[in-house]
Amino acid sequence: MYVPKHNQLEDRAALLAYMRAYSFAALASSGPGGLTATHLPFVIEEEGGRITLLAHMAKANPQWRDFAAGAEALVIFMQPHAYISPRLYDGRQNVPTWNYVAVHAYGRPVLIEERAAKIELQKKLIRQHDAGYLTQMAELPESYLDAKLAAIVSFSLAVTRLDARYKLSQDKNPAERERIARELEAGGEGVAAETARLMRKYN
Repeated sequence: MYVPKHNQLEDRAALLAYMRAYSFAALASSGPGGLTATHLPFVIEEEGGRITLLAHMAKANPQWRDFAAGAEALVIFMQPHAYISPRLYDGRQNVPTWNYVAVHAYGRPVLIEERAAKIELQKKLIRQHDAGYLTQMAELPESYLDAKLAAIVSFSLAVTRLDARYKLSQDKNPAERERIARELEAGGEGVAAETARLMRKYN
Protein backbone atom coordinates (compact mmCIF):
# COMPACT_ATOMS: atom_id res chain seq x y z
CA MET A 1 0.00 0.00 0.00
CA TYR A 2 1.27 3.45 -0.92
CA VAL A 3 1.70 5.43 2.32
CA PRO A 4 3.06 9.00 2.15
CA LYS A 5 5.12 9.95 5.19
CA HIS A 6 2.50 12.36 6.56
CA ASN A 7 -0.13 9.56 6.52
CA GLN A 8 1.99 6.98 8.35
CA LEU A 9 1.06 5.59 11.76
CA GLU A 10 3.39 3.16 13.50
CA ASP A 11 1.81 3.10 16.97
CA ARG A 12 1.25 -0.65 17.41
CA ALA A 13 -1.27 -0.25 20.23
CA ALA A 14 -3.30 2.20 18.13
CA LEU A 15 -3.26 -0.17 15.14
CA LEU A 16 -4.43 -3.07 17.31
CA ALA A 17 -7.25 -0.95 18.72
CA TYR A 18 -8.23 0.08 15.20
CA MET A 19 -8.33 -3.51 13.88
CA ARG A 20 -10.44 -4.60 16.84
CA ALA A 21 -12.85 -1.71 16.35
CA TYR A 22 -13.23 -2.47 12.62
CA SER A 23 -12.76 -6.23 12.70
CA PHE A 24 -14.88 -7.06 9.64
CA ALA A 25 -12.20 -7.21 6.96
CA ALA A 26 -11.33 -8.67 3.55
CA LEU A 27 -8.99 -11.65 3.19
CA ALA A 28 -7.20 -11.65 -0.17
CA SER A 29 -5.13 -14.58 -1.43
CA SER A 30 -3.73 -15.95 -4.66
CA GLY A 31 -4.07 -19.51 -5.89
CA PRO A 32 -4.47 -21.57 -9.06
CA GLY A 33 -7.67 -19.70 -9.89
CA GLY A 34 -6.02 -16.30 -9.48
CA LEU A 35 -6.79 -13.65 -6.88
CA THR A 36 -9.68 -14.25 -4.46
CA ALA A 37 -11.12 -12.13 -1.63
CA THR A 38 -13.62 -12.97 1.09
CA HIS A 39 -15.16 -10.60 3.65
CA LEU A 40 -14.97 -12.04 7.16
CA PRO A 41 -15.27 -11.12 10.85
CA PHE A 42 -11.90 -11.51 12.58
CA VAL A 43 -10.72 -12.01 16.14
CA ILE A 44 -7.50 -10.06 16.72
CA GLU A 45 -5.19 -11.41 19.42
CA GLU A 46 -1.83 -10.12 20.65
CA GLU A 47 0.55 -11.99 22.92
CA GLY A 48 4.25 -11.50 23.46
CA GLY A 49 4.43 -8.96 20.66
CA ARG A 50 2.86 -11.38 18.18
CA ILE A 51 -0.42 -10.47 16.46
CA THR A 52 -2.67 -13.32 15.32
CA LEU A 53 -5.85 -13.02 13.27
CA LEU A 54 -8.50 -15.74 13.62
CA ALA A 55 -11.48 -16.33 11.37
CA HIS A 56 -13.51 -18.90 9.46
CA MET A 57 -15.20 -19.20 6.09
CA ALA A 58 -17.69 -21.54 4.45
CA LYS A 59 -16.13 -24.85 3.42
CA ALA A 60 -17.92 -24.43 0.10
CA ASN A 61 -15.76 -21.33 -0.50
CA PRO A 62 -12.74 -22.57 -2.51
CA GLN A 63 -10.46 -19.81 -1.23
CA TRP A 64 -9.30 -21.87 1.76
CA ARG A 65 -7.62 -24.30 -0.64
CA ASP A 66 -5.13 -21.54 -1.46
CA PHE A 67 -3.74 -21.92 2.07
CA ALA A 68 -2.14 -25.30 1.29
CA ALA A 69 0.62 -23.67 -0.78
CA GLY A 70 1.75 -21.64 2.23
CA ALA A 71 1.66 -18.41 0.24
CA GLU A 72 1.30 -15.02 1.89
CA ALA A 73 -2.22 -13.58 2.20
CA LEU A 74 -3.45 -10.08 2.94
CA VAL A 75 -6.18 -8.96 5.34
CA ILE A 76 -7.51 -5.47 4.60
CA PHE A 77 -9.18 -3.46 7.35
CA MET A 78 -10.78 -0.33 5.89
CA GLN A 79 -13.18 1.86 7.83
CA PRO A 80 -14.19 4.61 8.23
CA HIS A 81 -14.00 6.85 5.16
CA ALA A 82 -15.60 10.03 3.82
CA TYR A 83 -15.71 12.27 0.76
CA ILE A 84 -13.96 15.63 1.20
CA SER A 85 -15.26 18.53 -0.88
CA PRO A 86 -12.78 21.11 -2.27
CA ARG A 87 -15.16 23.89 -1.20
CA LEU A 88 -13.89 23.29 2.37
CA TYR A 89 -10.36 24.50 1.52
CA ASP A 90 -9.13 28.08 1.63
CA GLY A 91 -8.12 28.25 -2.02
CA ARG A 92 -10.35 27.63 -5.04
CA GLN A 93 -7.71 25.69 -6.95
CA ASN A 94 -8.34 22.38 -5.22
CA VAL A 95 -9.97 19.09 -6.19
CA PRO A 96 -12.13 16.54 -4.33
CA THR A 97 -10.50 13.76 -2.32
CA TRP A 98 -11.35 11.02 0.16
CA ASN A 99 -10.26 10.67 3.78
CA TYR A 100 -9.89 7.15 5.13
CA VAL A 101 -8.03 4.79 7.40
CA ALA A 102 -6.74 1.44 6.14
CA VAL A 103 -4.56 -1.22 7.73
CA HIS A 104 -3.08 -4.10 5.74
CA ALA A 105 -1.99 -7.20 7.66
CA TYR A 106 0.18 -9.80 5.93
CA GLY A 107 0.82 -13.41 6.90
CA ARG A 108 0.32 -17.05 5.96
CA PRO A 109 -3.05 -18.61 6.86
CA VAL A 110 -2.92 -21.95 8.69
CA LEU A 111 -5.95 -24.23 9.03
CA ILE A 112 -7.39 -24.95 12.48
CA GLU A 113 -8.70 -28.50 12.28
CA GLU A 114 -9.08 -29.73 15.87
CA ARG A 115 -12.74 -29.69 16.95
CA ALA A 116 -12.10 -28.09 20.35
CA ALA A 117 -10.02 -25.31 18.76
CA LYS A 118 -12.71 -24.63 16.16
CA ILE A 119 -15.39 -24.36 18.86
CA GLU A 120 -13.17 -22.07 20.94
CA LEU A 121 -12.72 -19.77 17.95
CA GLN A 122 -16.50 -19.57 17.51
CA LYS A 123 -16.86 -18.72 21.20
CA LYS A 124 -14.31 -15.94 20.83
CA LEU A 125 -16.27 -14.45 17.95
CA ILE A 126 -19.51 -14.70 19.91
CA ARG A 127 -17.95 -13.07 23.01
CA GLN A 128 -16.83 -10.25 20.73
CA HIS A 129 -20.24 -9.62 19.17
CA ASP A 130 -23.02 -11.33 21.13
CA ALA A 131 -21.85 -12.67 24.52
CA GLY A 132 -25.44 -13.27 25.61
CA TYR A 133 -25.73 -16.03 23.01
CA LEU A 134 -23.10 -18.23 24.72
CA THR A 135 -25.69 -19.71 27.12
CA GLN A 136 -27.94 -20.67 24.22
CA MET A 137 -24.97 -22.10 22.31
CA ALA A 138 -24.10 -24.34 25.28
CA GLU A 139 -27.56 -25.93 25.00
CA LEU A 140 -27.21 -26.89 21.34
CA PRO A 141 -27.00 -30.65 20.57
CA GLU A 142 -23.50 -31.84 19.74
CA SER A 143 -24.77 -33.35 16.49
CA TYR A 144 -26.03 -29.91 15.42
CA LEU A 145 -22.74 -28.23 16.35
CA ASP A 146 -20.72 -30.88 14.53
CA ALA A 147 -22.77 -30.39 11.39
CA LYS A 148 -22.15 -26.64 11.55
CA LEU A 149 -18.42 -27.11 12.21
CA ALA A 150 -18.17 -29.50 9.27
CA ALA A 151 -19.51 -26.76 7.00
CA ILE A 152 -16.80 -24.22 7.86
CA VAL A 153 -13.03 -23.90 7.65
CA SER A 154 -11.29 -22.15 10.55
CA PHE A 155 -7.84 -20.62 10.27
CA SER A 156 -5.26 -18.44 11.97
CA LEU A 157 -2.88 -15.93 10.43
CA ALA A 158 0.26 -14.82 12.29
CA VAL A 159 0.89 -11.26 11.16
CA THR A 160 4.37 -10.78 9.70
CA ARG A 161 3.91 -7.19 8.52
CA LEU A 162 1.50 -4.29 9.04
CA ASP A 163 1.02 -1.32 6.72
CA ALA A 164 -1.21 1.53 7.81
CA ARG A 165 -2.44 4.65 6.08
CA TYR A 166 -4.28 7.31 8.06
CA LYS A 167 -5.28 9.77 5.31
CA LEU A 168 -6.95 12.43 7.44
CA SER A 169 -6.15 15.81 5.87
CA GLN A 170 -2.81 16.05 7.71
CA ASP A 171 -1.44 18.11 4.81
CA LYS A 172 -4.05 20.85 5.30
CA ASN A 173 -3.83 23.85 7.61
CA PRO A 174 -5.61 23.84 11.02
CA ALA A 175 -8.51 26.00 9.83
CA GLU A 176 -9.17 23.72 6.86
CA ARG A 177 -8.97 20.59 8.99
CA GLU A 178 -11.46 22.04 11.48
CA ARG A 179 -13.82 23.02 8.65
CA ILE A 180 -13.63 19.50 7.20
CA ALA A 181 -14.20 17.84 10.57
CA ARG A 182 -17.25 20.00 11.28
CA GLU A 183 -18.71 19.23 7.85
CA LEU A 184 -18.29 15.49 8.45
CA GLU A 185 -19.88 15.76 11.89
CA ALA A 186 -22.86 17.74 10.59
CA GLY A 187 -24.51 14.62 9.18
CA GLY A 188 -24.84 13.00 12.60
CA GLU A 189 -23.55 9.56 13.53
CA GLY A 190 -22.06 7.35 10.84
CA VAL A 191 -18.83 6.71 8.95
CA ALA A 192 -18.35 10.42 8.16
CA ALA A 193 -18.58 11.34 11.85
CA GLU A 194 -16.19 8.50 12.70
CA THR A 195 -13.77 9.86 10.12
CA ALA A 196 -14.00 13.28 11.78
CA ARG A 197 -13.31 11.71 15.18
CA LEU A 198 -10.12 10.13 13.84
CA MET A 199 -9.14 13.41 12.17
CA ARG A 200 -9.31 15.17 15.53
CA LYS A 201 -7.36 12.38 17.21
CA TYR A 202 -4.50 12.11 14.74
CA ASN A 203 -4.03 15.69 13.49
